[in-house]
Amino acid sequence: MTGIGPVEPYEPDDATARPPTPAPDVLTAGTTNPRTLYERWRGLSPWHRHTVRALLGAGAATAALLLLRPPPATPTASPWPSQVTYLHYQGQRGDDRYRFLVRVEQGSPVTVSQLTLPFVEFATTTTPRLPLTVRAGSAERLTVRIRVRECTTPRRDIDLPHLDLVIRNERARQHHSYLFGGAFPHDLDQQLRAACTDFPATVPPPTRPAGLTRR
Repeated sequence: MTGIGPVEPYEPDDATARPPTPAPDVLTAGTTNPRTLYERWRGLSPWHRHTVRALLGAGAATAALLLLRPPPATPTASPWPSQVTYLHYQGQRGDDRYRFLVRVEQGSPVTVSQLTLPFVEFATTTTPRLPLTVRAGSAERLTVRIRVRECTTPRRDIDLPHLDLVIRNERARQHHSYLFGGAFPHDLDQQLRAACTDFPATVPPPTRPAGLTRR
């Protein structure tokens, strides 16, 4: 085959050449797409714009809630039972029965499981029988029968008697002493005196030895 004319250079097709990257239709920043963000926003349909606005608004609202939400409160421990339990003397009921009021100010319920009068002369029983549970903000009546079971020599002068209680709540179990002044020591001393009339209150002073005569 023959032909006449200038010879044109031949450039083979580049098999490794990639097709041009289509313009993304996702609204993002930092892309190589030559279109500006505004142009791409204008190119979105109204439905896509509404969706983007809703997503941005929901994200902003969630972030605001997370920032404004207060930190979770640390649960406070219940107070010690001895800090909130009070024992009030209400007077006598008969010769050997003494009325008390057990009051719990706050916290979890308090249970009284034991009550004693730590003097060898006395024995105690309670009505109602223990254990007795008292709720916070309330009070329960407790009658303590105190019997004289022994008279000592010399007879004890009841000055500041105390009742020993074992009390517990959800935090701890405690042995606690309640000290009384006023009417309770007086009433208890009168009972002991009446039961131990044959026993002197004090030991008589020893007889002084006769003096030595000098020569």
